Amino acid sequence: MKFGIPIGNFGTAGKYGGVNDVIDIAERAELLGFDSVWVHDHIFMPAAIKSRYPYNDSGVAGFAYHQDIMDPLAVMSAVSVRTAEIQIGTSVLIVPYRDPLFQAQAIATIDQLSEGRVLLGIGVGWMEEEFEALGLGGEPFERRGAMTDEWMSIAVAAWTHGVRREPISHEGHFREFEDIGGMCACHQQPHVPIWVGGKGRIAARRVARYGSGYHTITSEPDQIGEELIIVEEEMERAGRDMSELEISMLGPLVLLDGDPETVRGFPAVVGGSRDEIVDTLGRYSEAGLDHALTIPAYRTPNWDVPPDQQMQAMAELAEIVEELR
Repeated sequence: MKFGIPIGNFGTAGKYGGVNDVIDIAERAELLGFDSVWVHDHIFMPAAIKSRYPYNDSGVAGFAYHQDIMDPLAVMSAVSVRTAEIQIGTSVLIVPYRDPLFQAQAIATIDQLSEGRVLLGIGVGWMEEEFEALGLGGEPFERRGAMTDEWMSIAVAAWTHGVRREPISHEGHFREFEDIGGMCACHQQPHVPIWVGGKGRIAARRVARYGSGYHTITSEPDQIGEELIIVEEEMERAGRDMSELEISMLGPLVLLDGDPETVRGFPAVVGGSRDEIVDTLGRYSEAGLDHALTIPAYRTPNWDVPPDQQMQAMAELAEIVEELR
């Protein structure tokens, strides 16, 4: 199993430092032997959030408007030139937030800068207030899944245009244009891998349509097994095989100094002794997980960890996961 590290492009930066501290974490992750580093995506954070967060039991997201948010695409560009081998992923890029041609061009450019290290995790979004503030309320929010699929079809056309050097046209429900060119090809061919984020039948169908990976969030090992049954059913309907997919997950949170039962509100917590952590991470591998975006943590008030402590936690986790390689 591969292991990645979220580098904290929103939340930590601004309180303890700036974007360079985030890039330093990516550099250290590479030196420690992690396989990947990851950024998250919000453009801003509404002060009042009524939308239900779909990935925990409480329905409350652990975000706050006073946290600085660093643009994920800009951060990925910086990471690509400050590292040499580590993969650089999005967990996840909210596809409807940005113009599809701009988004495709930016991702292809980053893949060129990194010489083929981009992993594109995508999502449809969930926070209605953010959609509304971006001018995407009403139908765009209600049909954000369809918009995501249309935006990705435009992206694939743009990326493959970069190889063919032929103009592309598009006529869809949300966007149309005719005979445009100049788009950058990805370094990876035919384009960057697309890991579809989400849970449930709708996400599984999207995986089967065009995904090269399935990207879940904070599931227990037995839950991953249940999710993969649904993904496999949809892959079979599309005439595809599960061997075509890489299975990844944002999580688990690896608590390095305590009992996981002491953590409330965050699913998929691994903790206990070093042997217990190794055993539980091994269960994830047995459940079918190929790539875990592990979150190393010490139990501190509000999980408020400055970069130097995060570096220490990463080093401790690196020693643990080495036993699983």
